[in-house]
Amino acid sequence: MTSMISRLVSRHLYLWFFLMLVPTAAFGQATVDFKLGQRESWVGQPLSLRVEITNAESHEAPVIPTVEGASLQLLEQASESSFTQIVNGRMTRRSTVTYTIRVTPERVGIIEVPSISVIADGETFQSRPWRLVASRSEVGDLMFVQVLATPTESWVGEPVTLTLQIWLKQYRDPELGVALEGTGMWGLIDEAASNWGIFQETLDAMSQERKAPRGREIDRDGIPYFLFEISVVRHPVKPGTLNSGAVQVIYQHPTGLKVERDFFGRREVAMTGSRPILVKPEQPSVRIRPLPTEGRPAGFTGAVGRFRVRSFASPTEVAVGDPITLVLEVTDISGSTAVDLANLRPPNLRLDSALDGFRVPDTPTTGVTNGRTKVFTETLRPERDDLQEIPGIAFASFDPELDRYLVERTDPIPLVVSPSERLDLATTVMGTGDAGGPTATRLTTTSGVLRSNRSIDDAIIGHVPLPLGWPMIATFSLPPSLFAIATVARLRRRHLASNPHLIRASTARSNALARLEENDGVADRVHHALCGIVAARLHRTDATMTTQETVAAARAGGLADEDQTELAAILSSAEAARYAPGDDGNEQRLIDRAIVVIEALDRLRPTELAAVSTGGAS
Repeated sequence: MTSMISRLVSRHLYLWFFLMLVPTAAFGQATVDFKLGQRESWVGQPLSLRVEITNAESHEAPVIPTVEGASLQLLEQASESSFTQIVNGRMTRRSTVTYTIRVTPERVGIIEVPSISVIADGETFQSRPWRLVASRSEVGDLMFVQVLATPTESWVGEPVTLTLQIWLKQYRDPELGVALEGTGMWGLIDEAASNWGIFQETLDAMSQERKAPRGREIDRDGIPYFLFEISVVRHPVKPGTLNSGAVQVIYQHPTGLKVERDFFGRREVAMTGSRPILVKPEQPSVRIRPLPTEGRPAGFTGAVGRFRVRSFASPTEVAVGDPITLVLEVTDISGSTAVDLANLRPPNLRLDSALDGFRVPDTPTTGVTNGRTKVFTETLRPERDDLQEIPGIAFASFDPELDRYLVERTDPIPLVVSPSERLDLATTVMGTGDAGGPTATRLTTTSGVLRSNRSIDDAIIGHVPLPLGWPMIATFSLPPSLFAIATVARLRRRHLASNPHLIRASTARSNALARLEENDGVADRVHHALCGIVAARLHRTDATMTTQETVAAARAGGLADEDQTELAAILSSAEAARYAPGDDGNEQRLIDRAIVVIEALDRLRPTELAAVSTGGAS
């Protein structure tokens, strides 16, 4: 084995040495060839013009001229190839880069195509002008294409089904006695050259599964056709007109067939020629109406359809302040086959007055989707021991069949809440209280929702004398100066590191302005930017706040009266814009007003009053 490997290595070395001695022909002067396969075509049928650049050390892409009556497109991907030949001991090398230009006639008649120029090795090469003859391929009754919409008028959020129907007349060759079936007829559709608009994603999904649309054989006025249907479902998020995109279907109609035999002698049918047929269907008229503002519940979060709501809680026997896991199940019962729960949001529990007495989290959950059901999980904490149930949770939705809003409530859940137990703080300090150690005592109601059995001052300050003597005072009052300076500097660095809210407050203005520049809806951008800067300046956690909460927090943080009025007006306009038709002028004015009020909100300062007014942690 070792000797065999040695012989192979020796042969490769000899070959390499021989090639080094063989004289090599230089690349020579660069050349450019322009090759057009045909000069006659059909309207809408693209032709390919190849530009071959040979033996060029450097070059630029072809310059595409503007042609009246035709569109020229340079394909992005260029191909490269190389060739090496040895004749009579002389080696010749050739390197070629090929660009493809797609030429598509747009009208009938003679189309004048001017010269196309290419720069290679600093020299300009130009093709000759040529004429392209384009004819119109008559459609006749060979193909019908239409786009259907169900329903033709719907509300925002209501599903709309768009269906592309392609009718192909069955092709028959009486001489050969051959008739193409459904699969063969779909194979005549030029998928690559056609434009599918909104239906492209459906075809891509079928292509990944290696499937093709199935045709149904239907008689149309006594003539056999194959009907192919491609459907897509949309849930419009804005009012206006639903557009299916620029759809254009190209069908290669056979002009002749021939019968061949494959390697195994089986009979095969192949086309001897074809002509393209291009059809652009009319856009369906689908009107998307904005959701009405009359009768809209305060807790409406955008749900459209019919839903069943259930709730579960665990545990149901707790003490004051203990967490309770609340599970909310929202199931779509509209009967529609197109269910999209991705944008379904949970009810805003903070706005539900029935939950007074429970601490509700500021940030709503995103939920988990399982089929037609979406599950939301929240955490509640009882604040009083007189609560006997978790009241029914309200879920507001808009029913498109009834054209009105509905509010469903879950069944109440029985609950047992006991007073919380606390340790006597005085008994936790050594040398005070009884020798028996700390004991758990029942709390008595004082004021508000907090409970205690004695004041903190009496429990700690009044009964725990601080044992300070002269040695202790001397130790703390006479430290080395350098050690004190180092300690202060270290504490300052730790303070900044442990209080990120200070950095968050300093960058609140820039973050709010950046939020206004994002790409989602103007209403969401304005609402999140203003609520976000208020939360950051007042050291609140990031949360979804209502207009009333945001204005109240800004008022407690020192915002002037006129700025409070403007802040409330902007947030109300943003809330209304979520369900109303978009107006570019109004949306820009809304952003400009938000930029002005952001400057005032950047001067807010957190105070104890602000924390209490906005529901800060207690």
